[in-house]
This record gives sequence, C-alpha cells and structure tokens, in this order.
Amino acid sequence: MAQQSVKAVKPSAWQRLMRYFGDVRAELRRVVWPTRAEIISSSWIVVITLAIFIVLIATFDFFSSQIIGFLAQVGG
Repeated sequence: MAQQSVKAVKPSAWQRLMRYFGDVRAELRRVVWPTRAEIISSSWIVVITLAIFIVLIATFDFFSSQIIGFLAQVGG
C-alpha cells in the first residue's frame, strides 16, 4: 500500500520574519549586561594594552629603520 506524504505548510515570509525578531528579543532578555564599573575597568585594560603595543611597535620600527639605514650606507 502506498504511503501518502504529508507536506508541512511552510510559514509565509512575514511570519518567519516576525518569529525571527521574537526570538532575537527573547535572547536579548537573557543577556547579562555588564555594569558601568565593569565597562570602565575593561576599557582601561584595553587602553593600557594598546599603549604597550604602540610602544613595542614604535620601538621595533625605530630600530629596524636604523638598521636598514646603516645597511644602505654600508652597501652603497
């Protein structure tokens, strides 16, 4: 005996869009947002790390340009 296939009715694009935004809203309600103190603390960590990397890269750039300049003078 042949089985009849039952096709599921696909929701319309509008229904899928509304469901998506409903899911996004529900997910955002579950997020634990950081406090102001946590944001300030994290920002300071980023600024300090950035300053350290700026100094390291500037130092590397200075010494590498000095070495290349010296090699250019020696090599002629």
